[in-house]
Amino acid sequence: MADPAYTQQAAENPSSIALSAEKEAEFERITRGLQEYTGGDIIRKVLSENRTVKAYWGTAPTGRPHIAYCVPLVKIADFLTAGVHVKILLADLHAFLDASKSSLQTVQYRVKYYSILLKTVFTVLGVPVDKLEFVTGSSYQFKADYTLDVYKFHALTSVREAEHAGADVVKESESPLMSSMMYPGLQSLDEQYLDVDFQFGGVDQRKIFMYAAHFLPRLGYAKRAHLMNAMVPGLSGGKMSASDPKSKIDFLAQPADIKASIKAALCPPGEIENNGVVAFIKAVLIPIQALRNEQATTKGEKPPVGEGSFVSEGAPEGTLFSISRPEKFGGNVHFKSYEELEKAYIAEEVHPGDLKSAVTEALIQLLAPIRKAFDEDEEWQEIERLAYPSASAAPVVADKKVKKKDVRKSAPTEEERAALRAAKEKEKAEKAAAKATAEGHPLKPAELQQSSASAAAAGPAIVASGSRSSTSCVTSTDLPKLKLLAKGKVRDIYSLPAPEDQDKLLFVATDRMSAFDVIMNNGIPSKGITLTTLSLFWFDKLKNIIPNHVLTPSPASCLASPSDSWSEFPRSLDEYRDQLEGRSMIVKKCEVVKIEAIVRGYITGSAWSEYKKSQTVHGIEMPEGLVESEKLPEPLFTPSTKADQGEHDENIHPDKVKDICGPELAEQFEKVAIRLYTEASEYALERGLILADTKFEFGLLADPTKPNEKPQLILIDEVLTPDSSRYWSASNYVKGKPQASFDKQYLRDWLISEGLKAKEDVTLPEHVVEETRRKYEEARDRVMGLGQFAN
Repeated sequence: MADPAYTQQAAENPSSIALSAEKEAEFERITRGLQEYTGGDIIRKVLSENRTVKAYWGTAPTGRPHIAYCVPLVKIADFLTAGVHVKILLADLHAFLDASKSSLQTVQYRVKYYSILLKTVFTVLGVPVDKLEFVTGSSYQFKADYTLDVYKFHALTSVREAEHAGADVVKESESPLMSSMMYPGLQSLDEQYLDVDFQFGGVDQRKIFMYAAHFLPRLGYAKRAHLMNAMVPGLSGGKMSASDPKSKIDFLAQPADIKASIKAALCPPGEIENNGVVAFIKAVLIPIQALRNEQATTKGEKPPVGEGSFVSEGAPEGTLFSISRPEKFGGNVHFKSYEELEKAYIAEEVHPGDLKSAVTEALIQLLAPIRKAFDEDEEWQEIERLAYPSASAAPVVADKKVKKKDVRKSAPTEEERAALRAAKEKEKAEKAAAKATAEGHPLKPAELQQSSASAAAAGPAIVASGSRSSTSCVTSTDLPKLKLLAKGKVRDIYSLPAPEDQDKLLFVATDRMSAFDVIMNNGIPSKGITLTTLSLFWFDKLKNIIPNHVLTPSPASCLASPSDSWSEFPRSLDEYRDQLEGRSMIVKKCEVVKIEAIVRGYITGSAWSEYKKSQTVHGIEMPEGLVESEKLPEPLFTPSTKADQGEHDENIHPDKVKDICGPELAEQFEKVAIRLYTEASEYALERGLILADTKFEFGLLADPTKPNEKPQLILIDEVLTPDSSRYWSASNYVKGKPQASFDKQYLRDWLISEGLKAKEDVTLPEHVVEETRRKYEEARDRVMGLGQFAN
């Protein structure tokens, strides 16, 4: 079947629109170096009327931008230099709908990442960015008039025309999605809704461009010009793609990675076709050097040589690319044009190894200031963490090496979860009925019906193990018959009423949520139960190293259910059961040591931020060359002061602990904290988790019967919870970048991304509450071997 007639675009005829010398130069800059352009008179008309030419180039913020982006960016630099108002469309909605690979929130972080990175590239190239604008697709694609135009556009076009338009850019499939049929029409409408004079892209977009030029006028909109770059092969010979790790180099790549990628690139001697190294010189390096030379000339300066250019010292005037090599191999060679270099390479006067070395050095030099800008911008670093987390937020399946007879191949569906909860509620109701009957007061029919209704309503909410309620949120406690002694960021501490209990305290872990030393307005349902259950587990597991302050409940009951553990509490607390069950501990009263014993096994968080600035952590000198998330040679004791509510903890050097507590106690803190961390991290690793760092708190317990003896050091508060620790997935760990975590980091990241770090009066949206809850509960289940993580 023949192609649609409108695709047979005639070649550009000589224009009848005359321009001044200045405007002709602008038009020449706009159109130079392209493989093809159509609608040149559209641009010339705008220039002749002394209006600003407006253009757009689009990209979907999915994978990380890599050096293939240099090809269009170098041409866009020409547009900006010529005074074109360039709109870069970051197609966030398209990225989100791309097989739903990423959440809409993640895509929004990627929009920010792309914006910062691309603007930095233009700044490094010395290109003016005052006429550079970033636009998101969602800023207009949800509007009523756009939606109506989508319907009208697709009422005019046939399936064959839509298929043909997208043939070179849409992935082939035996059963293509409807979205692939609509994509060319949506891209066509972008021209109208971005209000531009021309669209720019690769020559692989040609069919879509012709499709737009044909159909937009039928909707009553103006026809636009279209400018097309040549396609450039990747380093492995095919199309340069982010999905092919051998075909791309990240903009933030380290020199060693750049060298390794170029070394592995396909660069056959004497061959130009599909030679990605040669093509990159042609499409990127030589145009950049030409741009630098033009910028220098405009300023009345000599073209740059040596550092800051791709031309070596002593090169002839007009050189655009130099290859350095030893004298025995012919010495340095210089080229004033790509054609000269191509001719020499085909004649094998230039060895592939020498060419690769020159490209490697040029790329290292080109990307170094971009990497430097990233390293100096903590906000950009945080955005990168959020945009490209090292693993999916979906629950991680237990390690493959753990063999079970009945292992799920995937996480249970919501329906399966609901059915399981309903079954448990039903079993609980039946047990309650049997117990009541045995005690001589069987449940009435109405009570039985209520129990059954409870089972039926177990519903879709994720219930913490043993939790009485999946939706209730205890952010404050009200126990009028007990004296409130302290109210921390998470815990409320009460004295007990009985005279014999004056040496004890009631610890209540609420569902309050804090980050950056600020308490959020709303809490995380069942969080206090999760923290208490996990703390009791660890207190028991580590009791061989140091005694702890827990008296009630027993470790065995915490693994059963809150109702089992509640039987161990004084009956005087029964009237407050709805506030206390599952989230409370009765503990020994002791003197709290005002030091938080932080132990780090990996460099991350504030430690990484400090290291980048001063090569220290808490003032401790560290080895050179560490990368983010790297395992430290030995666990590191990095204490901080323990602040009261409303105050901020302060990181301190270990030597300052000696000043606060004395040398003997300080030494004991450090030894015990490191031993606790070591044993816990070894166990966590068996459970598929990396314990990156954690915080311990200690108390001093005096024996009133032995007044002359020193108080005993004990472990207090909470231990190894997601509130006080960083847990990472061991199976997804890769040093050199942030890690997927099961802790408070998700919330910190959200606050930073929203500009709410350390801000008061923050109410968390529902999706943040639920995701934080899921991460905490998964950490508990993985550590304790519950649910799908049971051995």
